[in-house]
Amino acid sequence: MSLERIILITFLLELIELFFQYAPTFKDSIAKLYAYYKKSPLLFFLVHPSYIWILFLSLGFSNLSFPIIIAIALKIFDIVTKLEIFKKIDTNGLNEETVALLDMKTPIWAYFIGLFTYPYLVYLAFL
Repeated sequence: MSLERIILITFLLELIELFFQYAPTFKDSIAKLYAYYKKSPLLFFLVHPSYIWILFLSLGFSNLSFPIIIAIALKIFDIVTKLEIFKKIDTNGLNEETVALLDMKTPIWAYFIGLFTYPYLVYLAFL
């Protein structure tokens, strides 16, 4: 598989992930992801297709370069943070500051960070 195809697939999977997670506020985004999680934790992981893809790239091509490890670590941090928020939602452990933070409008560019970060990290990993 050529490097261009790998990067294109990574970009498209990030675009799909953006579609699943986009909402005007972080609270709405968390609510969408929480609904997937409540249906099935597996479904929650399936709405993170670029994480699965990057793991495949790492294991399938035996690539444990620094950029791919950074990409995996960022994805894991993202998923674990969301799972921790879900755990706090389940136990009613959200404090006032967290609720206020979740109600803030999320700028559109914040959703596009991953769209450009992960394909670039994959590019660096396969140079």
